[in-house]
Amino acid sequence: MDKTEKIGQSLIQHGKDSNRIYLMKLHPSDAASIISVLFDLAHKNGYTKIFAKIPSTYYPLFLSAGFQIEASIPGFYDGNEDGLFLGYYLDASRKLIKNKYLKTLGELLTSEANPIDQQKLDQYSFRILNEKDIEQMIAVFRQVFASYPFPIFDPHYLKETMEDGVIYFGAFTDERLTGISSAETDASSLNAEMTDFAVLHEARGKRLALHLLNQMEQHLKNSSYKTLYTIARLHSPSMNKTFMNMRYKFAGTLINNTQISGGIESMNIWYKNI
Repeated sequence: MDKTEKIGQSLIQHGKDSNRIYLMKLHPSDAASIISVLFDLAHKNGYTKIFAKIPSTYYPLFLSAGFQIEASIPGFYDGNEDGLFLGYYLDASRKLIKNKYLKTLGELLTSEANPIDQQKLDQYSFRILNEKDIEQMIAVFRQVFASYPFPIFDPHYLKETMEDGVIYFGAFTDERLTGISSAETDASSLNAEMTDFAVLHEARGKRLALHLLNQMEQHLKNSSYKTLYTIARLHSPSMNKTFMNMRYKFAGTLINNTQISGGIESMNIWYKNI
């Protein structure tokens, strides 16, 4: 399992599962020194990619070190500064991507959006999840994902994230949890990642992910958040379509970026300014 830790005051995730380093949150005091530290860590562990999420202010430092922009989100930080998602490849083969997936993405981007139905799903109820729901959450995650880049099968991890700004939402039928999503909030930057979508097979075809996304949006809008985004699997047209249907904009593709469901996959970024 990839681990999350601090370098200076900045937050990173790294490990052999995704075979990369992910600079999740760059602290300004580390900007001048962190790139060399990331390179040293990558070479030491044989990682093939460094992935960084940074404010656009620091792009010249990363550009001079050979990083490339893979996606960008306007107003990502507090609605004022753009956020950049950068990639650096230590193995040229990791940059290769199958054309069939790009063709599928192209077809998706030129298709028509199908917005959410305003009619409520009478057989489902939606609410924010809490510590008492963790056992059911793990059961759903285990049925949906063979593997995941974060330890969502660990009850201690789920409890800690609930205490640390991650808001989990659930869809229920007769008090049985059938769908999950989460908003990883960054209150200091007023943005949130819409993620961890998991819907049981028996409940698919009812647009539950779309309704969960709508629930999260309304909650975050009422809490004065400004930018919402997601990192969605390129291999999953339905998940990408969910965000397209909710009027999110395509921001770019992270090539061979994340280990999920047993393999390293490319990921698409979608965003909405609210």
